[in-house]
Amino acid sequence: MRAILFFFIKLAIVIAAAIWLVERPGRVSVEWLGYRIDSSVGVLLLAVFLLMIAGTLLYRFLATLRRAPGSIRQGLRDGRRERGYLALTQGMVAVAAGDPEEARKLATRANRLLDEPPLTLLLSAQAAQLNGDEAAAERYFLAMLEREETAFLGLRGLVNQALKAGDEDKALRYTRQARDLRPETPWVAQTLFDLELRHGRLEGAAEALALVKSSNALSHAEWKRRRAVLLTEEGRTLLAAGKNDEAAAKLREANRLAPTLTPAAALLAQAWVALDSKRKAQRLLKKSWTLAPHPSLLEPFFDLAPGEAPLARVRRLEKLMSGQPDHIVSHMSAARAALDAELWGEARRHLEKAAQLETIESVCRLMAELEEAEHGNSAAARQWFQRASGAAADPTWVCSNCGAATSDWGAHCRACGSIDSLDWRAPAFVGGSLLQPLESDDEAVDESGEGETGTTRRNSTAKPVLPLAAGRSAG
Repeated sequence: MRAILFFFIKLAIVIAAAIWLVERPGRVSVEWLGYRIDSSVGVLLLAVFLLMIAGTLLYRFLATLRRAPGSIRQGLRDGRRERGYLALTQGMVAVAAGDPEEARKLATRANRLLDEPPLTLLLSAQAAQLNGDEAAAERYFLAMLEREETAFLGLRGLVNQALKAGDEDKALRYTRQARDLRPETPWVAQTLFDLELRHGRLEGAAEALALVKSSNALSHAEWKRRRAVLLTEEGRTLLAAGKNDEAAAKLREANRLAPTLTPAAALLAQAWVALDSKRKAQRLLKKSWTLAPHPSLLEPFFDLAPGEAPLARVRRLEKLMSGQPDHIVSHMSAARAALDAELWGEARRHLEKAAQLETIESVCRLMAELEEAEHGNSAAARQWFQRASGAAADPTWVCSNCGAATSDWGAHCRACGSIDSLDWRAPAFVGGSLLQPLESDDEAVDESGEGETGTTRRNSTAKPVLPLAAGRSAG
């Protein structure tokens, strides 16, 4: 509507000017080089106007001729770039489809058509990886580090490549470089924490864990758990170094963040026993046993009263286990203490209840010991030992990621490196448990019927061993 209005305005101006010239006729005379030209003013103005149009057209024509080579070159470059982008896109599709040969061809074509390395380096690196050429892929990733816009992406490729190759030192070095570029990127913070912790660099792991929190790489609950695991590892290191006060502070915070993390509670109790804070240790052990009964809680419990009589130990254990009287770990612990106190009926009662819950290897071994100690029944003892060889394995620390079993808890799995992956449960095999604490140099089966007792010797004065009773600890 506005364009139509402007058109009529211009038309009105032209008409008005024409009328104005008609009403005011005039003559113009020009003499030049012996020639004389006589004309009206209107004709002169028209001639000037036509000359202006011709001059404008000539100028534009000459300008077009001058720009033609550049325009042709630009057109060729645009077509080349368009074909390069097409090859780049198709190459990414080939990478996603897992077609290494096609990806390699398209990466080569994109490199040839596009004079923009940042766009093609990643495709070239991924194509090389698909073809199994890790050395070439590393060269491309390293080339990406030379450009600011691709450095971070190159570092991620190098980190993944190093982790895949099992070179965690190199992975840690590249991850630290990535942290310097973008410290609050979730994958950087999480990977850095895992690597620092696996390398035993607890201070670096603590710094990385702060980045994990600020980058929201984990939920708040997951972060609290990671924090508790790290503090437990720090506390264990300090406890081993004899720094009991510092260890107790770390472990107390870990226990507050994760009350069911049994290793933290057991180590904290040990620290308090070493600091002669036995009441604190007693209360902690009672609370922890109620939350998650576990054999590792018994060692600091025994240390509360070193050298106590076996019968006194039985009575004290009853108080500890009152919060979980029907748990299999409670029955196994009570049975062990009753055997040492020669309370045969009490030991049998607990072992029978434990067997009703799950007949594991240690239940069979304790039953064999009871039969020999109470009745001197070698045949019955041998039968229980035979049953032990085919019974379910005693629980131990098992990695939920790779299934590797270990006797000691750690912040990470020593087999696969997974963080906070160890659960207290039976391993995936039956019999031949990794841990057999009920066997010692003072216990052996004499198949020939010869020996001090005919079949089994037992050192009744030995300190009670920790039972590996079935049941999952919330480690």
